[in-house]
Amino acid sequence: MTELNNFATKTLRGSGLRATPTRKAIINVLRNTSSHMTASEIIRNLNAVAKTYDQSTVYRGLSDLGRVGLIAESRISPGNTVYEWISQSNHHHLQCTNCGRTMPLDAQLVQEFISKVHSRHGFHVNATHLIVSGTEHACPANKK
Repeated sequence: MTELNNFATKTLRGSGLRATPTRKAIINVLRNTSSHMTASEIIRNLNAVAKTYDQSTVYRGLSDLGRVGLIAESRISPGNTVYEWISQSNHHHLQCTNCGRTMPLDAQLVQEFISKVHSRHGFHVNATHLIVSGTEHACPANKK
């Protein structure tokens, strides 16, 4: 955990930002969950620790952490933004537009796609966090 905190602190400072208590707290909340979280969920988790975090400060912190590449911000549906800690450099998902479920997308498959785009179109794709939307065959919402 200390090594990860050092990495986050170095990343922030290297980008001209301080490793403030709020930014560190946001990182800890996101690192300790295995799912995406909305800003409201993050704020609830922060405030459950007995300290009140100002909503605008948390939103600024989320923006800063996303800008320096420590967290990923995804718009899963209009008005529904979620955040997650990026534990690896390339991080991809499949997202069912019917039920909202997200699943990991194989990085090798994405790399093959990127290579084909490069060879066929001469275009360099920068895809560190990719979300592919569609409807899964076994969507639980289809069974209702």
